[in-house]
Amino acid sequence: MSRKNHKMVDGRLLQTDKKFSALKAKQKEKITNWLLTEYLSIVEQKQRLLKKSEKEMIVDNVYEKIQEAEIWIPYYEVRNYFSSKLNKWNNKYVPKKPNQING
Repeated sequence: MSRKNHKMVDGRLLQTDKKFSALKAKQKEKITNWLLTEYLSIVEQKQRLLKKSEKEMIVDNVYEKIQEAEIWIPYYEVRNYFSSKLNKWNNKYVPKKPNQING
């Protein structure tokens, strides 16, 4: 069974189902740093968890940078990667309210 998962774009053969884990270490690091920088800029400004529209804006902004750097990765992979990092970053960077009681 043949599965077509490549296409020609601007004279380059691109894999259409590429995973984030298939990127080179430097590419992963760049994308992670861009996501974290965008995330922190909003969290520091708003001092709260992100809304859905803010999350989409972060992924959109970072995806533009990815395209400028000519790193080919599907949009949904970047979105999924960001979602996987979100909980960890929220616990680390979003300020806790003083009246929150763990219990």
